[in-house]
Amino acid sequence: MDPEASRALPVDLFVLASTLVYVVVGWIIGVRLLRLARRTGGLPELTLGLGECLLAGAVPPFFVIVQVASQAEALVRAASFAGHLAYTVGCAVMILFTWRVFRPDAGWARALGLAMIATLGVGGVLGMARAFLVPDAAALREPQTGAFLLMEWVSVAGFLWTAAEALHHHGRLRRQAALGLADPVVVNRMLLWALVGLNGIVAAGGPVLVALFGLSAMEHTPTRLVCAFGTLASSVCIQLAFQPPQAYLRWVRSGARA
Repeated sequence: MDPEASRALPVDLFVLASTLVYVVVGWIIGVRLLRLARRTGGLPELTLGLGECLLAGAVPPFFVIVQVASQAEALVRAASFAGHLAYTVGCAVMILFTWRVFRPDAGWARALGLAMIATLGVGGVLGMARAFLVPDAAALREPQTGAFLLMEWVSVAGFLWTAAEALHHHGRLRRQAALGLADPVVVNRMLLWALVGLNGIVAAGGPVLVALFGLSAMEHTPTRLVCAFGTLASSVCIQLAFQPPQAYLRWVRSGARA
């Protein structure tokens, strides 16, 4: 066996496994939140549910189809269009969640949120148009286009905003919990959401960082590993935040009592 191929195989398997976990967790948590939103009519549940179903549940499968279905041009173009659409809407609703949940009355947050969503829309429209306008569908297998990199920069900024707001509120909740005024599970959930934001920065920031040096994230092994680690860690944090096992909840509460 080719030595390079033997080294690449474990990396490919790890990236595949982390992606599968991300997709499965995204669908489970996303559907659960959407069902909750249907009962409550709440915007946070709706935006988070849509974000999970689209960013985690839909985007990776669509772009995998673009990479592997080289002989079916119509399928590749449709998957590229759907992937850009899901990425655009998914990132937009996550930004909307951060704005409306953490800073609903702040003028600067409204301006920032709308500017980020508008920028995402521009990149998304360009990416969706490219899916049908490029002469050779094989060119769609290169994800690091200018439009998609623009969207990824906005995604990184969105995750940074999410992490900053969640860490700020986590600190406030910790002080309240010390006085017996906050549930330790809620305090922990806010920390987990901050970790989701930080891991999102890692997973989305890797490709845009290597693009600055003219490298392809699809072929750069360290970047693939870093993104896979960030994706896997994010999946674990999302699962613990929204559907934690009872043993984990007992551990959180016992730690708070101690």
